[in-house]
Amino acid sequence: MTPTLSVTGLGIDYEGRTVGLIRRRRAINAVSDVSFDIAPGETLGLVGESGSGKTTVGRAILRRINAAQGRIVFEGQDITRLSGEPLRRLRARMQIVLQDPYTSLNPRQTVAAIVAEPLIVHGLASRAAAREQVLALLDRVGLPEDAADRYPHSFSGGQRQRIGIARALALKPALIVADEPVSALDVSVRAQVVNLMQDLQAELGLSYLFIAHDLAIVRHISHRVAIMYAGRIVEIAPRDEIYDRPIHPYTEALLSAVPVANPAAQRARRRIVHPGESVDIADPPSGCRFHPRCPLASERCRIEAPPLLRKRGAHFAACWNRGG
Repeated sequence: MTPTLSVTGLGIDYEGRTVGLIRRRRAINAVSDVSFDIAPGETLGLVGESGSGKTTVGRAILRRINAAQGRIVFEGQDITRLSGEPLRRLRARMQIVLQDPYTSLNPRQTVAAIVAEPLIVHGLASRAAAREQVLALLDRVGLPEDAADRYPHSFSGGQRQRIGIARALALKPALIVADEPVSALDVSVRAQVVNLMQDLQAELGLSYLFIAHDLAIVRHISHRVAIMYAGRIVEIAPRDEIYDRPIHPYTEALLSAVPVANPAAQRARRRIVHPGESVDIADPPSGCRFHPRCPLASERCRIEAPPLLRKRGAHFAACWNRGG
């Protein structure tokens, strides 16, 4: 089966601060050698702490920023250097659900105008003809028909995110990049939005790149999970495999912080805390970027960055000192 999305060796640089007396700017390598596939109808959870490069990867896939290295192949087409009209047409098939539903919707537009805008921009419907499609989209995400003529301020955070999802669905995409789509919502409504996304995936065959730092939510929605640290993927595996049998020391530490519902099991768990601070992406260490904090670090880790290698089955990790 051809993947919906295939990312190979993705590298992304940002312009950094000035250095030296001549005030030259240096490139900051925000993302380095990131590779993964997403199959049709699959959700890949992309997890990592703030500043790890998760959102940067999502923006590069959507071609909002340019890659410095690597390839992005979407539905069999290399889109890494695509521009102009071909890129505009492509964007109908790749959509985004943003993090903050309070700032991602135009407060001066009605919900009908917000959801219809992609259809109008891409020439798929006039404003008059788009009305019927808008009402169908609102119904699909669980909003009443009268929501179409109201403004965003009259909705709760969960309802606003449903509006954002309806807007993303308007052009019938194959891939949705969901960038922290529930992190700004109350805990009570997060599960509702995630369950809606799963229902839509089953109904429409959508592929998701689900970017998050909430490991409990990621386990609920994802088929596979990729763990990022300091701009690199350090582990990627099927969901239950990575949660039940993590390989990389950083993944172990992340998972040890996730609370469990059973009080006795929670008390019996050992929290893994690695000393030191997160890597400054503007000045990363040589070799493995996690080695200054890793209890397993060897001399090789300090010199040579480990590649992402198959350790067992479909489980890959970037660690010199851990096998399967």
